[in-house]
Amino acid sequence: MTDGKLAVIFFEAGIVLTLISMVLGPFEITDPALAAASIACVCALAGMVMAFESWKEPEITQNSNETEEEKEQL
Repeated sequence: MTDGKLAVIFFEAGIVLTLISMVLGPFEITDPALAAASIACVCALAGMVMAFESWKEPEITQNSNETEEEKEQL
């Protein structure tokens, strides 16, 4: 799994936990709401780290099986 895909997973988990926190907060269920918000912050930070690390990865194309001669002809 690449860093870019892992970053998306962390961001999606953070969004879900944020929504859970936003729903629980108004009903005065504060302990689980604060726990979900704290974990969402950690997921968001982990997603940002993974996203910045994925900038260093080489681009993977679908035509990666081409030989050097085929690439020169294009």
